[in-house]
Amino acid sequence: MSGTPEPPSRVCPHCGREGRTRYERCPHCQRSYFTLSRAQLRRRWLIAGATLLSLLLLGGVGGALAINSRDDREARDRADQARVVAQLRARITREQAPRFGRATRLEPVEDATDAERLKARRALVVAVERRITADARARVRTGELDGPINDTFCGPILKSKQAIPDDRVLSKPIGRYDCVAIKRHIVNADDTKVAELGYAFVAALNFKTYTYTWCRNTPAQGEAGKALVFVRLDRRCLAATGQALGSGYVAQDGELGETSDGAG
Repeated sequence: MSGTPEPPSRVCPHCGREGRTRYERCPHCQRSYFTLSRAQLRRRWLIAGATLLSLLLLGGVGGALAINSRDDREARDRADQARVVAQLRARITREQAPRFGRATRLEPVEDATDAERLKARRALVVAVERRITADARARVRTGELDGPINDTFCGPILKSKQAIPDDRVLSKPIGRYDCVAIKRHIVNADDTKVAELGYAFVAALNFKTYTYTWCRNTPAQGEAGKALVFVRLDRRCLAATGQALGSGYVAQDGELGETSDGAG
């Protein structure tokens, strides 16, 4: 014969006493068996606090590591850019190094007429154009330039339609020229030449000694539309005597050139 089951024995988490009851509350202290004791609450708070502290510490360490990683990355980027700039500067300096030549065989006799002197001066310009063409073609072979190079044209350094080439002004001892090693002539539909596509050079011709200097004029180099490196031309490239200013030198009297309307 089965009787009513005996109530389960429970230990109260609050008073610690054992009792048998089917109800929620301890028969001794009347507190719920299902609420946590102070010790249990304290343990839970301690665990929660320790967990939170660990997370904060981990977050702090992670943040510090992220900051250090960002700083390291930025430092590497700066070092990489400095290295690129130094390499570009060295390359442009090498490319723009002055080259020298002489053509004393073209020098007119001491008592030459003005016409003979003008002819000799023009012949020196042509000789320099040929030397620049040969130089540009040599640079194509080394991979510095893209070919082909057809020829070279040297015109007045003064950017004006009325500019007079220095070789035509007998009073000028030095001729300064803006030159293009030409890859292709750009022409209109009627075959009229309007421009030359190629590489920029400059030249300074000494009409007293029939010696000359030429240099490649490499534009400023950069990336993403931002100039990183500019290397000023050696003043010997244009026989410049003025102070450095901007991308060039201050033009002294007679250095800039003359125009047909009398402006210098």
